[in-house]
Amino acid sequence: MRQCEPTLVVTEACYSANYWGRAVEKLGHRVRQVSPRVVKAMLIGNKNDNNDAIAIGEAAQRPTVQHIAVKTVEQQDIQCLIRARELLVKERTALTNQIRGFLAEYGVIVTKGISQLRLGIPYILEDAENELSIPLHRLLSRQHKRLLQLDTDIEEITKEMTTLASHHRNFNTLLTIPGVGPIVASMILAALNDTQEFKNGRQFAAWLGLTPVQYSSGSTNRLGGISKRGNEGLRRLLIHGARAVLIWCAKKDDALSRWLQELKKRTHSCKVTVALANKLARVVWAVMANGQPFDLNKVCKAG
Repeated sequence: MRQCEPTLVVTEACYSANYWGRAVEKLGHRVRQVSPRVVKAMLIGNKNDNNDAIAIGEAAQRPTVQHIAVKTVEQQDIQCLIRARELLVKERTALTNQIRGFLAEYGVIVTKGISQLRLGIPYILEDAENELSIPLHRLLSRQHKRLLQLDTDIEEITKEMTTLASHHRNFNTLLTIPGVGPIVASMILAALNDTQEFKNGRQFAAWLGLTPVQYSSGSTNRLGGISKRGNEGLRRLLIHGARAVLIWCAKKDDALSRWLQELKKRTHSCKVTVALANKLARVVWAVMANGQPFDLNKVCKAG
């Protein structure tokens, strides 16, 4: 009689799921993680430990459910740095908006852009002709110092994050893809354990929430907006990278730029940006799966 490999199935919502997953793997078990959204659909009756365990078991046995491997310590290190960086960026954005609001109340308007605000605050504080009060001068001085400190912290975390990710064998290969920089490459390596988790690039794009939501019944097929499932931060950065590629496509004559130029003639630029982000996600999977750098001559052959 064939002996089955011991398997432990947990949900991604479990507290310290990756830590306990690695601990259980050391005992000889194979650990798989399933999405809480899939498990919730299998839940029958009230929520309790027994029903949760049954729902997890039923979800794990379904052939179409995507399982996620346990993250390594290196991946969790990069992910922690990413989360810390995102928090600092949000704090910096809130701080700059507050400074602009304070200055506007006193009739001082600063040019758009965080760099303009960063450079303009010292001149505003030294200007004796504006109507800024002494308490506001002291407050703006403290906030300016905090803004500069946030810039330093973000830069240091970004450098440490990219340094950790640069040790991965696919890091430099990912940088050859248009719209993928060190930060995006670091997030990809932190989120994706192995390309074998997905059958093809479309499954990876769907996992990131970049594929349309389907509303179909009988012979009627309707496609809506993107599902927005999966890693929100990685999806957002891929869209930003696609937007940067789209801005410069008019000045280039390669296959990808020509495809984007034709697509821009037919539909709105926002849809083109998301379509390019979807293609970039598929390219990311193909590059990592094949271990070969990005080839511009192949990217638009499959449409």
